[in-house]
Amino acid sequence: MPMKFDKDKIVADLKKGFQDIQTVAQEGNLKLFVKQFVAVLVVFLLFRYCNGQFAAKISNYNGQMEAIRMQQTSEQEYQANKTKLMSLEPRFPDVESKNEWLLSQVLGIFKEAKVTPQMEGTQTEDDSNASFLAASLLVNAEMSFDAFANMLAGVENKDDYVKISEFSISKLTESEKLGQNKITLRFNTVFPKEKVAKSIFKDYDKLIQQQQAAQAAAEEGK
Repeated sequence: MPMKFDKDKIVADLKKGFQDIQTVAQEGNLKLFVKQFVAVLVVFLLFRYCNGQFAAKISNYNGQMEAIRMQQTSEQEYQANKTKLMSLEPRFPDVESKNEWLLSQVLGIFKEAKVTPQMEGTQTEDDSNASFLAASLLVNAEMSFDAFANMLAGVENKDDYVKISEFSISKLTESEKLGQNKITLRFNTVFPKEKVAKSIFKDYDKLIQQQQAAQAAAEEGK
């Protein structure tokens, strides 16, 4: 049976394809879709110059339509990755703040727990990775099991990227410290050597403002 062609559907697919390409082009990332763009352009030109003979002239219709669908899927994946990057990257500290950022976070965590920490040495750093610098800080403190559990939950739920990689607990035996424990924790964070979102997304500042507004609204709703 001869293949039937829906002219209106073809036009709709073409328009959607070009709209998706325009979205990516506005971001300055058109090179991500060069192959798909060429495929869509070929179909567009054939449609324009073949007029009523379009169905008869295109022998690889299915392949060209598949190229359009691939382009649309790629654009959707691009938007999904953009959203994910915009949600994750701000959680990581700027490398310019590597000397004081982790310490200030740790002090804030213990202040909220109403516990006085004692730093065990200085911050250690590892910059052997080409993409990020890892930093850690060893801290001692005395607290109850309940206070420690609440602090752990608070650290895990932080928006900023601070993690506890290891800890040890030993029960204090002094009578005046009944119910207290000596706890040693290692706090860690990662400083990306380069944050890329701001350099590739032209609406970066607008998206950050939207995220902050949404976060503030969520906090008020609690």
